[in-house]
Amino acid sequence: MNLFSKSIYSNYWKRFPVSLKLIIKARLWTAIGAGGVLYLSPIIFNSLGFSAEQIGSGITIAAFAGITTRFGTGYLLDKKFNYGYSIKIACLIAILSDIILFFSQSHLAYLYGQFFLGAAAGIYWPSAELAVPLNCYSKIKSSEGYSLARSADAIGVTLGVLLGTIGTYFEFERIIYLIDILCMLYIFNILLNNLGIFTIKKEFETKADIEFNYNNTEKKSNLKWVIKLFPLFLVTLFVTGVMSLLQSILPLDLANGGIIRPPFIEQRVATLVTLKLVLLAIFQWPVGYILRNKNSSFKFKLCLISLLIGFIFLSLSNLLINGYLLILLAFIPLTISLCIFLPSASDSIIKSTPIKYKGTAIALYSQCFGISSLTIPWMAGKLIDNFNTAFHLWLIVSLICLALVPISKHIK
Repeated sequence: MNLFSKSIYSNYWKRFPVSLKLIIKARLWTAIGAGGVLYLSPIIFNSLGFSAEQIGSGITIAAFAGITTRFGTGYLLDKKFNYGYSIKIACLIAILSDIILFFSQSHLAYLYGQFFLGAAAGIYWPSAELAVPLNCYSKIKSSEGYSLARSADAIGVTLGVLLGTIGTYFEFERIIYLIDILCMLYIFNILLNNLGIFTIKKEFETKADIEFNYNNTEKKSNLKWVIKLFPLFLVTLFVTGVMSLLQSILPLDLANGGIIRPPFIEQRVATLVTLKLVLLAIFQWPVGYILRNKNSSFKFKLCLISLLIGFIFLSLSNLLINGYLLILLAFIPLTISLCIFLPSASDSIIKSTPIKYKGTAIALYSQCFGISSLTIPWMAGKLIDNFNTAFHLWLIVSLICLALVPISKHIK
């Protein structure tokens, strides 16, 4: 069967509710704006003379802000706060962060911009994640909804980084902040003109109430869902840490060079980052479609093994003069692993949580991104500053991958 034929894709797209398509559209434009900001900001501030530790500290500040806003957002979503409103608030805060980062020249201004960027992300992600299953209704599985949403995210991020990369060739790297502002304004317009998509249908509410009553016949077991999700949260902490490394530390590794591998110029770094994201956009839907009926344990085991292979290649790339060839090869298993993880983790969270706590569960899941970003970039930046290469970092991450593989069998 041809996964890429026009008729199959067209029929697949038509199956989704109109409200979900609008959510996907908003996520696409959010990703376009955020893509360049998240992936190319380290390159911009590295060119200003910031150390890896200073850049990592900015990402840590963003993570701290995100952790705070995620808890509050999850609580409000469980109290039936309209997720459309929270997304609009996130857009406004993101615009503020873009303005600050666009004019930043000092480390302090950079930290302020990162703080507001993290706050916006902490409000946006739980809201955008919960919006997917709420708009699937009974027409499609939430796993298919998340697969489509992650495809939109991947395509959007790729386009955002591509636009930013073009900006580097014209020596206008900070165009990424202007693009993000335009995207946020466009999303704001989408939300204002389609307020109906934020009204949960009565049939879904009724179904949700029935499921909730069924799952909570024993009130003493209300918190057991947290314990059951512990293996998933543990793996999520690691994989989100990996995503943070690929987003912020990998560009620095490429720019600084390896033990033998020579450093890359700014434009070449941006091009390689764009290539990695293009692969993510290409692989996301096919990988999600092929694995949609596999159990979670198999998916996460395959994810960790793919990560292990990718980081082995990244480690070895430090030891070769033409190590960039191994970097290109590493992009394939690393991309496949993320294509497996992103839709699978969200879907597992939704399916394993009582209705009443889905907002909190999504916030906790999203919190893993914040915790990883709070610690991993700073520690990784410190390691790179001490050893002058990322060789030891990729080696350590490879060993952690190997250690986590047995834990994946406990994820339901």
